[in-house]
Amino acid sequence: MKIRLLPIVFLSVFVILTSISLAQDLANPLDPGAARKPFYVGPVVGYNKSMHSVDLLTFITVVNNINICKPFKDGDGNGFYVGVSYENFLGKDADKANTSIIARLLFSTLPATLEKEQDHIPSLVYNPTTDQNDIVYTSTKHDASVTYNLICGEVMFKLNPIPGITFGITAGPTFDFPITKTIRQTYSLLGEPYNARFIGPQTAQEIAEWQQNNWMLSDDKRTITVKDGPIEDAASFRLGIKIGLQYEIITSKSWYIVPSIYYNWGLTKVTSKEDWRVNALQAGVDIRFAL
Repeated sequence: MKIRLLPIVFLSVFVILTSISLAQDLANPLDPGAARKPFYVGPVVGYNKSMHSVDLLTFITVVNNINICKPFKDGDGNGFYVGVSYENFLGKDADKANTSIIARLLFSTLPATLEKEQDHIPSLVYNPTTDQNDIVYTSTKHDASVTYNLICGEVMFKLNPIPGITFGITAGPTFDFPITKTIRQTYSLLGEPYNARFIGPQTAQEIAEWQQNNWMLSDDKRTITVKDGPIEDAASFRLGIKIGLQYEIITSKSWYIVPSIYYNWGLTKVTSKEDWRVNALQAGVDIRFAL
């Protein structure tokens, strides 16, 4: 199935589920005392602990025909989600139902910071005695800041396994559409000698290479901005599976509060070039009102 068809599929599934559940709840015209069972909607807010699993090339520093720069190995970050939820209890009596269908539409942020430090990287230090640059070895650090924001549509099945207790288990797919996919990566010299510095482009070929790659050297010449822009070949769709636990705090028949915790497992890759996946531990609260 092509990715561009997935939004249509998600919408179709949502409409079908809603139609079926509403049809089950219609009052019996032969029973004047029957009433339509309410469904519930309301706001959602929560916290994301995002975890990026990736083996990502940092930079290229060639010594003896070998790239001595080590790749990034995973990263994490703190984000949030906010949106609206819908719940329709399955069965004739919402007060006694132990299963339901839950749908959410969310804005979610899954950022990450990736770091890699290295020692014994050759650098140039100006020697005033000889008026030349001497090669010294110093430590370096690679930093990357990833911004990954998504519009998410979720459809989940909820089961309360113990009758009469509003503790529930939920599971279902999440259909996500990244709207911000950027990375800012820097390469910096650390510690002594503090007069160590990067040498910027000197020749016309080097200048052209720096311009082509959008590399930028800081004023103190101790930091190179390697990337600052969109993630290359980033996918326009993310498919995930969410499994969670929740507890419904019933305040009245008209509304209730639902604290919950989920694990969001990413099935698809962030890019087509790297084995880069995003998972998240999510904790939040839904507030739902009867309609």
